[in-house]
Amino acid sequence: MLQIILLEDNLHYRRGLEQIIHDMSGVSLMGSYTNAEAVLKKINQLKPDVFIVDINLEGMSGIEFIRRAKPLLPNTEFLVCTINDDNTNIFESLKSGATGYMLKESSADEIRNAITEIAAGGSPMSAYISRRVIASFNTAAAKPATIATENLTEREVEVLNHLARGLQYKEIADRLEITTGTVKKHIRNTYIKLQVQNKVEAINKFRAI
Repeated sequence: MLQIILLEDNLHYRRGLEQIIHDMSGVSLMGSYTNAEAVLKKINQLKPDVFIVDINLEGMSGIEFIRRAKPLLPNTEFLVCTINDDNTNIFESLKSGATGYMLKESSADEIRNAITEIAAGGSPMSAYISRRVIASFNTAAAKPATIATENLTEREVEVLNHLARGLQYKEIADRLEITTGTVKKHIRNTYIKLQVQNKVEAINKFRAI
């Protein structure tokens, strides 16, 4: 029997979630709470399979609750169910330990499917949330292409790219038809701009931008 605990302070929505869970076979509502602090006080006695958590709670937020509860319940899944659809709340929830993120506008069938999916090891997300996550990664992946205009000169980017491929200073100089001293000058300028101390740090930071 799949054991679920709700953490939701909106009475109307909480009652709706309770009904959804009661109507599911193989699923049991272990508890229904409105306050994160109260749940944390008895967290050692509560070991549900799934926590369904709202973000906007009175007192401690749902994100902070997950951050504190997850290390104590490593085998429990945390499904966020919220009205918040902004990147900050999405990624802070996922970083805190949530493995699913659903919007409250989701239908009863979507909530049921999310519960089933997260219990099976999946990471259910509302379609809109999935698009936000993918868009964020696409934006991050595109950043290296614009680094030349944002931070480094075109030549400095060329030098860093060659360094990242494992080329030595003389090899870089030969390929770019410049002197070894000029290569070293570009690298020194790169260290200053990226605020790093050595080649490894420079390459790692360049790739992460």
